[in-house]
Amino acid sequence: MNQELVATRKSCKLTQEEVAIEAKISTRHYRNIEAGTCKPNVETAISIAKILGSTVETLFANKRI
Repeated sequence: MNQELVATRKSCKLTQEEVAIEAKISTRHYRNIEAGTCKPNVETAISIAKILGSTVETLFANKRI
């Protein structure tokens, strides 16, 4: 599980569905990214980071994307 991603999303008071909609991906895909069962492509990682007001490096540290 990507604890940093989950914590950042929760601190922004956003649901998984809200992030997924903003990032233009399915909620299922976003859930899998948080769970660590799939990795986002670079474009999606950048989009998620912008939505959450963070950086790709912070959210996906030690996770190859």
